[in-house]
Amino acid sequence: MADQQYVIVGGGLAAASAIEGIRELDQGGAITMITAERELPYHRPPLSKTFLAGKDTVDAVRVHDAAWYRDQKVRVRLGQKARSVHIAKQGVTLETGERISYDRLLVATGSSARRLVVPGADAQGILYLRTLQDSYALRGVLKPGTRLVIVGGGFVGVEVAATAVHAGVKVTLLEMGPVVYRAFASPELSAFFLKVLQDQGVVVRTNVRVARFAAEGARLSAVVTESGEQIPADVALVGVGAEPNTAWLGSSGFQIDRGALIVNVRLETPGKNVWAAGDVTRFPDPITRQPRRLEHWGNALAQGKHAGRNMAGAGETFTHQAAFFSDIFDLTINVLGETDQPGKVEIRGSADPAAPNFTALYLRGNKLMGAVLVNPMSADRSAEFDALQKHIGAGTVPEADSAWLTAGG
Repeated sequence: MADQQYVIVGGGLAAASAIEGIRELDQGGAITMITAERELPYHRPPLSKTFLAGKDTVDAVRVHDAAWYRDQKVRVRLGQKARSVHIAKQGVTLETGERISYDRLLVATGSSARRLVVPGADAQGILYLRTLQDSYALRGVLKPGTRLVIVGGGFVGVEVAATAVHAGVKVTLLEMGPVVYRAFASPELSAFFLKVLQDQGVVVRTNVRVARFAAEGARLSAVVTESGEQIPADVALVGVGAEPNTAWLGSSGFQIDRGALIVNVRLETPGKNVWAAGDVTRFPDPITRQPRRLEHWGNALAQGKHAGRNMAGAGETFTHQAAFFSDIFDLTINVLGETDQPGKVEIRGSADPAAPNFTALYLRGNKLMGAVLVNPMSADRSAEFDALQKHIGAGTVPEADSAWLTAGG
């Protein structure tokens, strides 16, 4: 397939993984990667953790170095933003007006941080975290004694809170809902993580909505809640979710649902010779068979590789089970399958915040739909991880006396 012209729009993990997938089956086709960012693809999880803490360099978080792209004969177009796709003519138009033809196209444009639209949201000191530059900016202001208010108690908010409080920052975390980590859909788990955060010195306030940001001059001075309370702040980080980067496709004829591109089991869009991978997709989940969108590292990695192989002719069904991780303080959190709307959550092991090592099983009827594993970073629970994935795939529930489960590792 040496005459094939592969074009990848996007410059994240899914794009880099797609190049790997293409090259597994086609060593000769021309590949062009177009990204609005001015950085080569990098891993995003460290941006709220090790990179934010100054423990990782840029080179350490890159997916591949510049030499790798040269070796793979990839034409890298940094700082180039796509404006539209013409499906019938098989071309991508850039904002500069340049048109790039393709034989096979991958849309992997990722997502952007959702903006909080309230008065004062343009004050200096209000930050978001999605890109390497965002992490640089946040790292530059996280100094001992700095008053940081985090808006949002999801993964980004909690991870930044953990990183910041260890740096001596005074952290207040505001969550509009009744619990942190709402994605876990479990009051027990949320109560556990609330205690972990509080024990480490993070002030957590739930059921709090932000009404506006107050400023002295152009600089942020406080976060004002709907009740009128003013919470002093030198810096605010807004972490209220992410939106798929698909606005540029609005007139291109793709099927878009709640901002995400609809793809089939082979990650193909309805547009001929166009695939999509990562945050921008709503795909048939292999376990639930329902459309699902995921914003996690593992999904971008797996879908990117899979889409790349299919672009090169593999024609394979995407069967990767959802799995992602998070680290806070000295804990590792692994999430498997689906944790939304369970019928029951069953906790096995020790959920004592002083010495946690447990698994939460997410059950719907008599089927295991997902699991959350929480343990010290030093613990090796790979056997349990693998066993649980098999149970989720089969829809079966582990026996209550499974030694690896009841012992918490």
